[in-house]
Amino acid sequence: MTIYSSLARLSGAARTALVLTTMPALLLVQSAAAQTSLGRSGMGAGQAAQSGPSDKDTREYDKHDFNGLWARSPEPFHQPACPECRDNGPISYGFFGEVPPRTPEGEKKFQLNKPSKGFEAGTPQALAHANVDVGYRRAVAPALGNDPEERCDPLGLMRLVAFSGGNAAMQIVQVKDLVVQKFEWTWDNREIWIDGRPLPKVEDYLPRYNGYSVGHWEGDTLVVTTVGLDDRQWVDAFGYPISEKAVLEERYKRPSPNRLQVDMTLTDPAMYTRPWHASTKVWALIPREAMSIAGWSGLVEDRCIPTDDAFYRSFEERAVGIKK
Repeated sequence: MTIYSSLARLSGAARTALVLTTMPALLLVQSAAAQTSLGRSGMGAGQAAQSGPSDKDTREYDKHDFNGLWARSPEPFHQPACPECRDNGPISYGFFGEVPPRTPEGEKKFQLNKPSKGFEAGTPQALAHANVDVGYRRAVAPALGNDPEERCDPLGLMRLVAFSGGNAAMQIVQVKDLVVQKFEWTWDNREIWIDGRPLPKVEDYLPRYNGYSVGHWEGDTLVVTTVGLDDRQWVDAFGYPISEKAVLEERYKRPSPNRLQVDMTLTDPAMYTRPWHASTKVWALIPREAMSIAGWSGLVEDRCIPTDDAFYRSFEERAVGIKK
C-alpha cells in the first residue's frame, strides 16, 4: 500500500493533519482509522467472525502448528480484545524487558542514534517517566532524527517481531522443515530453518538484516537461534544498537488455539553487559475472512516507498525550520 492510496481513504482534514507526520506513523494512523470504521473485512461491528477469548477456547489444536494470520490488536478485525497482547507501560512496540547496562562501545553507538519514537526529551511526559530507561524518553522531531525506518531502510529482525501485530499483522507459513514469517509493515519476511542444519559461522557469511535462523523443538516450544545480524539496524524503534556478533534466541509457543507468544533474549557482549530478556510478545489468531478487504483475504502490502517517504519528509523538514 503506497502512502498516496492510504491518504485517499482519509478526509481532507485528516490528510492535512497527517502530512507533517512520519511515513510509518501515517500508515499506522490511516490503518487504524480505516479498520476501525469498516474493519478489514468490511463487516459492521456486530458481524464479527468471533475467534473466542484465549482462556475460554477449548477446541483441540496442534501446538506445533503456527500457520495463520496473527495480530496483537485484534479489535480492528472485529475480534475479541486481547489484553495480554498489549505491551505493558506507556510506550508500545518495543523490545522492552529490563534494559541491561550498555558497554562503552554500546553507549557510544546508542548516543549516535536519534529516535523519533517515545517521549520527547525534556517534556513533562519524559520527566514524569524518569523511572524508565533514557532510551524511551529522548525522542526528537522526525526531521531531526536518523531512524532507519524514516529512510525506508529495512527494520531488522528484532524490530519486525517487536512491532509486528499492531495495526500491521503477521502471517506464518509453516511446512515440515521451514517456518516463514511474513510481516505486513514493510512487506518483509524471515526464514526459520528446522531441517537440522547448524548455524553458520558468522565470519564466513555476509550479515543480513534478518540474520540466519535455525530452530528446533523442545516439547511444544520452537526454539530459534539467529546470528549474522546487520549492525545498521536498531533493536527497536528507540535506537538501541546491536553488533554483528549478536545472538538472538526466540522461544515460540502456541498456548491456546487463538494465541501465539514469543520470549526473546538478545546476547551481545559488544553492546550490553549482560543478556537482554525482552518482554513477552503475544498475538491473537485472526480468521481469514476477517482479514479480507473487498473479498481478498491476506496481508496488506504496506511497503515503505522511498519516493513517497522523501515527499513527506520535505513537509517535516519545513515544519521544523530546515531550509534547503
